[in-house]
Amino acid sequence: MEYTHRYPAYPTQEAAAELEHHIDIHRQAYNYTRYEYTHLDADSTGSAYKHHSRLPDWKDEFPVFTEVNAKALQRTVTRFYDNLSNLSQQKENGNKVGNLKWKSPREFQS
Repeated sequence: MEYTHRYPAYPTQEAAAELEHHIDIHRQAYNYTRYEYTHLDADSTGSAYKHHSRLPDWKDEFPVFTEVNAKALQRTVTRFYDNLSNLSQQKENGNKVGNLKWKSPREFQS
């Protein structure tokens, strides 16, 4: 199990606006990963590692992705595939699960 440490942060208004902007960029990357996973062939998007190789193309196509660190974008793609594997584990355990959904700005958390 992967643990995430949480600490309270009290940023200034300018820093808070910058953080919200970066979180929104990661939300867009998560949603675009979901789009490519469902609409492209499995050869180019079969795993998180294969999907990481598509990130330079994303940056050429959408300049907004150049505003965040490449490692952070890789982590966002990996987060999508982790969620996907968790859904498949739930399905194997006999639970009723659906598909991963598009994330609106209010639903995506850092």
